[in-house]
Amino acid sequence: MSTLAPSTSRSAASERCSRPSRPTPSSAGPQALLVKGGHASGPRSTDILLRSDHETIHFDTPRLAISMRGTGCMLSSAITASLALGISLEKSVRGAKQFVFDALVRSTRSERRRHGTTAAD
Repeated sequence: MSTLAPSTSRSAASERCSRPSRPTPSSAGPQALLVKGGHASGPRSTDILLRSDHETIHFDTPRLAISMRGTGCMLSSAITASLALGISLEKSVRGAKQFVFDALVRSTRSERRRHGTTAAD
């Protein structure tokens, strides 16, 4: 969690003890941080959007038993495309998370067909 601590003169450990690490508003630098949960363990994949001026938002999907390269790039590209269209950050992240999840589901189905099994097996 120390890598999520804001850049200050205080240590991440002392910062972590006093309050959760959140991005701090500044004229230069990120106003939000998306912490991906795809490589964590457990039955759910939860990404966390931290913004200095809003509540923390969790984006949650079931964890799929598949390994696919490039999902982080796919996620960031989908978020960027939505933001370029004027869609809000929260809606952009939510839509991108669903887009990547749907791609993983399609990949799983394709893999099952290739190996002679179906979703009903």
